[in-house]
Amino acid sequence: MRKELQDLVVIIPAYKPDEALIDFSTDLLTRGFAEIIVVNDGSGEAFNNTFSEIEKLGCTLLMHEVNKGKGRALKTAFEYVLAQNPNVKGVVTADADGQHLIGDIIHVGETMLKRKKATMVLGSRVMNKKAPLRSRLGNGITRTVFRIVSGQKVYDTQTGLRAIPTDSLEEMLKLRGEHYEYEMNMLLDAKRMKLAIKEIDIETVYIDDNSGSHFNAWLDSWRIYRLIIWKTFRRMVMFGGSSLIAFGIDYGMFTLLTLIVPTISWLSLSGEGEHLVANVGARIVSATVNFLVNRHFVFGNKSAAKLPKHLIGYIALVALILTANSFILLGFTSLGVNVYFAKIITEALLFLVSFFVQHRIIFK
Repeated sequence: MRKELQDLVVIIPAYKPDEALIDFSTDLLTRGFAEIIVVNDGSGEAFNNTFSEIEKLGCTLLMHEVNKGKGRALKTAFEYVLAQNPNVKGVVTADADGQHLIGDIIHVGETMLKRKKATMVLGSRVMNKKAPLRSRLGNGITRTVFRIVSGQKVYDTQTGLRAIPTDSLEEMLKLRGEHYEYEMNMLLDAKRMKLAIKEIDIETVYIDDNSGSHFNAWLDSWRIYRLIIWKTFRRMVMFGGSSLIAFGIDYGMFTLLTLIVPTISWLSLSGEGEHLVANVGARIVSATVNFLVNRHFVFGNKSAAKLPKHLIGYIALVALILTANSFILLGFTSLGVNVYFAKIITEALLFLVSFFVQHRIIFK
């Protein structure tokens, strides 16, 4: 029995489990965890005996009268931990279908406890030929999409074996999602919650071709991808709003400076020179505002240590975008494309480039 396991609570959301969950719970209870919580997510009367046996063993049993989804089951357990056992250092979530081995549950939990920085530790399954084809395809596609939109490299985005610091549970409860998409939301919002993500390899266990899983390949996949698309779209809208604010400031400052600069006698500028100074001055102010809004609100990376990197990257991107704008526009017009239509295409392309570079490289 390991003393450090007394700082961990194991949470098992369960929907229509087989009796193997009784043996699984028995084994967990002997390992010295602070508590084992099993959530009966509306499994129905046919499973009452199984859950009754689990409760008699000494597990904490939480009940949903009707099936509410894995996300809601996890939230119910998180609420219980914060109310009844808030002094533990973390929770480990595990599936009820026998996929997770006791040793891996312990390893994930202990890894989280040893981290100096707040970290969500994932038990990452190796998707080899032993894994069902639908699991390999689904995880591969989701992994790729997740990396494109988040800029984070996570091999197993759908693993249910996760160790989460107790201090992060209140923020976790604020996340949207009642089903499997809730676990994806944890990953997408981890950076905002200042929660690092670390993966450790675990043994891949599939019993009877994973027939015990209640993951609906179509419905739950739609919920997950809908969530990813919505979060990306919302951030792009915020990015677009930031750009519009910068444009308004740029235009307003340019107008103001064209009135002020001519009154500064020691500059001795001509009309074109006055406009150049006004344009540069306005661009410096608007770019500074745009940088701060994007850094603090759109991409939510306020790290003081990364400020120099962010600033250098942003300045380089502005210069690159300005240069690319001129060359792309010239290329379109040389092909006979209407200059006004070419301008729209150019700005749209560079808007997307700017968004993804800032999202995935500069403010990562």
